[in-house]
Amino acid sequence: MSIVRAFLTQPCRRYRNFQVIYLVLTLNFVIPALSYTFAPELAIEQFLELNALIGGSVYSYPEAGSRVWRYLAAANVMTLGLSCFLLQLDLRRFYAVLVPLTFMKFYAATCWLVGWLQAPGYRFFLAAAVLDFVTCAAFVWFARRARAEIDGRAPSLLVPRPWTERDR
Repeated sequence: MSIVRAFLTQPCRRYRNFQVIYLVLTLNFVIPALSYTFAPELAIEQFLELNALIGGSVYSYPEAGSRVWRYLAAANVMTLGLSCFLLQLDLRRFYAVLVPLTFMKFYAATCWLVGWLQAPGYRFFLAAAVLDFVTCAAFVWFARRARAEIDGRAPSLLVPRPWTERDR
């Protein structure tokens, strides 16, 4: 319990907030990537339910049947999860990962937006675009603020301590 108290009361509040948000983001990518790989019907069913909920047109493409695109999507989403995890492990050392992480998600958001512009009846494309653009903003907002706060601070003050600084 002392580690939880140390985490919650650490002087680097922006770093703490970054760790919480990036844990959520990491899980937000790793869990769906596994779903895309092993339970594609479940994944597409969730998209279809969202589309119906927001009044979208019936979407009848057999997405779950495409192993090529499904595996590619799963690998890309798992890479997003790994990137978030690396930033959590050591924000200073892996800070450069923020650029490809944000680029990949921003490109996905743009693709969703273009897909919606081409077929506005599929409203879940727009919902996905908005969510992905917001996720990109969160990547940058929380990582940059946390990085600015911890620059010049001793690693021993950070909870969790950066991975590469644990034995020093």
